[in-house]
Amino acid sequence: MAGPIVTENLLALGGESSNANVARIAIEQRKKKTEVVEPQVISEDLLIGDFPEPGSHGVEEPVKQDGEPWEPIEFPKVTSLRLSFLNIIEISNLNNFDNLTTLRLDNNIIDKINNLNHLQNLTWLDLSFNNIREIENLEQLKNLTDLSLYHNQIEVIRNLDGCHNLNILSLGHNNIKDLKQIDYLRKFQNLRCVCLEGNKICQNDSYNQHVLAYLTNLKYLDYMLIDRRAVFQAQEGYQLDELTELREREASEKANLNAQREKEVVIEKLKQSFLDCTEDLFDELFSREVEPEHVTVLSCYGPLKEDYRDKLADEIKALKSGMEEKNDIRLKKASAFEKAIHAAEKESEDEAFTMVRQFRSLKKQVLATLDQQEGATSKVEMMLQELSVQLSSLDNHLMANEVQLQESIEEAISDFESKVSDIVKAMLEKGDIFFRKIEEYEKNFYQSLTEGATAELDSFAQNQENALADGDTNKAKFLGNREEMQQQCTNFTEAHQSLIMQKEDNMTNAMNNWMKSFVGQHTERQYHRNRQRIMDIKKVIEECREEISAAGEAAEYEDDHDGGHDPYGR
Repeated sequence: MAGPIVTENLLALGGESSNANVARIAIEQRKKKTEVVEPQVISEDLLIGDFPEPGSHGVEEPVKQDGEPWEPIEFPKVTSLRLSFLNIIEISNLNNFDNLTTLRLDNNIIDKINNLNHLQNLTWLDLSFNNIREIENLEQLKNLTDLSLYHNQIEVIRNLDGCHNLNILSLGHNNIKDLKQIDYLRKFQNLRCVCLEGNKICQNDSYNQHVLAYLTNLKYLDYMLIDRRAVFQAQEGYQLDELTELREREASEKANLNAQREKEVVIEKLKQSFLDCTEDLFDELFSREVEPEHVTVLSCYGPLKEDYRDKLADEIKALKSGMEEKNDIRLKKASAFEKAIHAAEKESEDEAFTMVRQFRSLKKQVLATLDQQEGATSKVEMMLQELSVQLSSLDNHLMANEVQLQESIEEAISDFESKVSDIVKAMLEKGDIFFRKIEEYEKNFYQSLTEGATAELDSFAQNQENALADGDTNKAKFLGNREEMQQQCTNFTEAHQSLIMQKEDNMTNAMNNWMKSFVGQHTERQYHRNRQRIMDIKKVIEECREEISAAGEAAEYEDDHDGGHDPYGR
């Protein structure tokens, strides 16, 4: 409802608010609908809209040229639906309206928003004049631009994060009290019109300033055109410290979000080459959860850690180079295989369609000549028998064509599986070489760490008094317990070994699972496609056979009724 209200009010009334008129009209319309006294659900009758008052509810667009009501089977074509003033108590039974762009459910008694997330194409949703207390279950409506929740019982503005394209939001006459609720709307960069009139926050002396300072992209507030000078004044003089802090926090969050998205892109690309396990491998090996605090006090630990980082980076670089080269070959073969399968299917189907078309053309010609064979029963029978022979031949050809296609596809799958198995095997070998090298680095790291720790523990024991005089109580705490230090070094390397083994298993499983999944999906697809093709062939053959049989019965009927007739009239 918000969209038309904005347009009509601003053009017709020069920007003056007319929500009092809107409310008055709504109340008058409510009075006109006094015949609806019982709560009801959204039924098929309401959706069809086949009632004495045209346009009062049901499908609005597209409009049928014949003026007939819509059938349920046609609901997926509907783009606009109006269900206003019907005492509807809950949102339901809208499963088939996948192409809906406009939905009006205003002036009902709905108390909960639900069952709308599947309406992915919805751009305008009107839920004004209901009993809704919570904004919820709208996260999937990514195309929503106009949302009206005018005159409900909402206290908190939230749960709209998925509606990135919101342009108009009407929340007038609800129970919103806190100015901080407005801050939530900063994330909607496309928001141009907000209505909050009739809420308690409007009684706050800072209401206008707060909205203009925090929602900098607004053009209309409470359906009034915003004076840009007022916006400038609010941004220059209202809560400067809080706004500065908020902007900095938002900038930081945005930067983190962008970094996260870039990371996800990198991970997704690495997954295609089964290399995602290598991303952040060093950070995982030396994370706070894995790295004991004990080893951080060792002087030898820093250089050993950096040496580990450099060697690991070199090995990952070499692995990526080899794996990506093999993976490119794998992807090209997979793509070529799928293209060949689709080409073979198309060629087979085109051939089958041609044979069926040619037979139907022949059948049409033969059946058309039967009427001209009056009295020639034997000739009619011969023509129909020949047509039946041709039909049987068509049946055999179609079945043979399908069998041939299946055999060639099975051969192609087997050949593809054999060739790609060699590629995957080579990639697995490269992965094995990589992880064996990492295990070797890990052994050397552990050996160097324990030797360094032993030397520092001995040095500490010999110079304990001097070490304690340094005032480093943390170092003294860990170097003063030889057994605990050695145990922590052992735990550290065991955690490394476990993580390395887990990464290797993940890579191996990803490669093997891809192979099984890819071949399995194509095998499964061919099975179902073949069954469907056979059913289609049988259906075509049966329809033609019934048509030929009906023509034969018709010819016999005419022959029986014309049997005693003398063509010379004697």
